[in-house]
Amino acid sequence: MISVGNKEVTAIRVGERVVATVYIGARLVWQAIRSCFGAGFWRGDKPWSRTDGWKRMK
Repeated sequence: MISVGNKEVTAIRVGERVVATVYIGARLVWQAIRSCFGAGFWRGDKPWSRTDGWKRMK
């Protein structure tokens, strides 16, 4: 965890613009999963298929 004083650092800003977002551990992984799958949660009724793979976008 990155903290300054008693506060946790979650974003780095220049004025009102966020330059970089700082996440710790699982939070970063969850952000990546949400961006890939869109729904933001795992659907238990549709388990992972071993034939699924990442598709390369051209």
